[in-house]
Amino acid sequence: MTSFIFCIHNHQPVGNFPHVLDDAYGRAYLPFLEELSKHPAIKISLHTSGFLLDWFADEHPEYIEMLGAMVDRGQVEIMGGGYYEPILSIIPPADRVGQITSFSDRIEKLFGTRPRGIWLAERVWDPTLPSFLKEAGVEYVVVDDYHFIKSGLKPDELGGYYVTEDQGAPVKVFPGSERLRYLIPFEPVDSFEGYLKGFSTGKKGRAAIFADDGEKFGVWPGTAKWVYKERWLGKFLEKIEGSDGWLTPRTFSEYMDMEGPLGRVYLPTTSYMEMGGWALPPDASADYAALTEELKAWEDGERVKRFLHGGAWRNFLAKYPEADWMHKRMLGASRAVAAAAAGRKRKGAGEALRRLYMSQCNDAYWHGVFGGLYLPHLRTAVYENLIKAENAVGIKPSVESRDLDADTFDEVVVRTEKLSLFLSPERGGTLVELDWNPGAVNLFNTFSRWREGYHEKLKEAVFEKERGGGVGKSIHDSTPLKEKGLDRYLKFDRLRRSSLRDHFLGDDETVEAFRSSEYTDLGDFSNGSYAVEIKGKGVVLSRGGVVGGEGIVVRKEIVAGPSTFSVTYRVENAASGPVKARLAVELNLCLPGCNGPACSLSIGGHTVGLDASGEAGGVEAVELTDRFAGVKVGFSFKGPVTLWHFPVETVSLSEAGFERNYQGTCLVFLKPFSLGAGEGMDFAFTVAIGAV
Repeated sequence: MTSFIFCIHNHQPVGNFPHVLDDAYGRAYLPFLEELSKHPAIKISLHTSGFLLDWFADEHPEYIEMLGAMVDRGQVEIMGGGYYEPILSIIPPADRVGQITSFSDRIEKLFGTRPRGIWLAERVWDPTLPSFLKEAGVEYVVVDDYHFIKSGLKPDELGGYYVTEDQGAPVKVFPGSERLRYLIPFEPVDSFEGYLKGFSTGKKGRAAIFADDGEKFGVWPGTAKWVYKERWLGKFLEKIEGSDGWLTPRTFSEYMDMEGPLGRVYLPTTSYMEMGGWALPPDASADYAALTEELKAWEDGERVKRFLHGGAWRNFLAKYPEADWMHKRMLGASRAVAAAAAGRKRKGAGEALRRLYMSQCNDAYWHGVFGGLYLPHLRTAVYENLIKAENAVGIKPSVESRDLDADTFDEVVVRTEKLSLFLSPERGGTLVELDWNPGAVNLFNTFSRWREGYHEKLKEAVFEKERGGGVGKSIHDSTPLKEKGLDRYLKFDRLRRSSLRDHFLGDDETVEAFRSSEYTDLGDFSNGSYAVEIKGKGVVLSRGGVVGGEGIVVRKEIVAGPSTFSVTYRVENAASGPVKARLAVELNLCLPGCNGPACSLSIGGHTVGLDASGEAGGVEAVELTDRFAGVKVGFSFKGPVTLWHFPVETVSLSEAGFERNYQGTCLVFLKPFSLGAGEGMDFAFTVAIGAV
């Protein structure tokens, strides 16, 4: 007899659009539960992440009522996890325990039962986790069979659970089947039966374990029709019911209570196999994908694959500086919340902790086949909750220099009553984050155009689209295009898109050349190291460098007020000969409303959308307005300037295929100069942020 453990993981990230949740509810979550309720003999273990569970409770109490009845009759085992689906291994230890226990409390309140096991977000395992899981009251966790194979075990030894430990704290670990993940629900039901009947008596353990996303039962492309209209799920459940005893559905807890562990195991730092490829740098990621595909044709491909290992999840923090910065900002907010709690500042402590936990939702910190980090609204939600957590414990006006992102170089933080400015002297003296605290928004939340390993597949996808090729049912096997001509947008950035980045350009450079990263920078300032002088309520950044081979000194002073700040440049010729160029100050902004109809760019009274591109001369004022978020950002110049503006757009993969995403609007302020030896030029502007 084979035990079948059917584990479903339902998740929506913090900050996702309400219409996306409504769509997923109607296409997957509700019909799945309705179909399951018709088959009371079929037992499942179900995990629903906290943000989604709270949404069910608020918007669809009928779902909670139906699920509660299934829990009461023993058909559904509710699993716990981190409340807002964090990658547990990269958040502070206290937050790991707090996220799990607070979610267990919520589940117990809703369903009258406390979960024994958890869903591990993205199955990102770290060998130190058992200590924290044990402290949080966790008895078991499910990962992938891939984790066990990387520990040296063979597939036929994975028919049950093993015990692992850290510092003497044990936890039980179940291996979810990779084969079942690809089979369910994409292949005919008979394929499932044929696979399970292959569990011969010579195998170690008698449990077949499926553990994967509930969204593949209706949300993934083509699955709503296949799973429900064509009755794949109904046939699947009927097949299990009619198995004549050779197959018995059980929950994780039931199986643990009737079967002992298969042995002890120590799992490496890893996730599922696809994640290992996504986490690698672009060239390595492309090579990894090609090699895994090649292995399918090798006679001994499975033997080699067993020892093939990609990158660890933390590589995303090296691959994407935007993800790393958000992560380090989250750690800083966690320290601030913990310090406030230690100081017994109880006012706002609960709200601060809740917002901190929400900011730890994993989706916006990485990117694979789903949009993730590439989706501005998910990054916006991270910053919104970070800032609200800081607001709840109190932000005091200050200017300080310290290493915020653990790169061994100090950043400078300028905080006022309503603004927080984060400057990186080491990387071009740039402004990497600008927070408007009353609105809990990071106005500089722009994502750069990074090269991805899968970009090499774009031309193949274009060819497939042009010849009318079909799309496979599994998102791992399909590369559809959401619009024509996407390959035209494959332009990549030289540096992270931050603000107050200083370029020196010749007269022949154009906005299109700059937009396409095809320009020549005559200076070495854009990513050079600037010296720091904290001066009252502001900071002075200065650097001596070269422009066109001649010595130049750039000094920029940032002085902040309650809701404004001024930037004053002084460019001096330190050479013996003349220097002629254009100072080009680059800024990148991403408002919560992105390039939607609620957002606009006003240039001297002329208004355009934030996805417009162009050049304007004699500009004395610029304003970006977001009526959706209720915020506006105005720039006023001391003397007219030339303005370049254009949208920052990326091409990335999502579950629906290749797509173009707006990531922000780039503004470039240009000031020409011609300086003799010892001469200087001044350039200044003021930035004002306020409510619409």
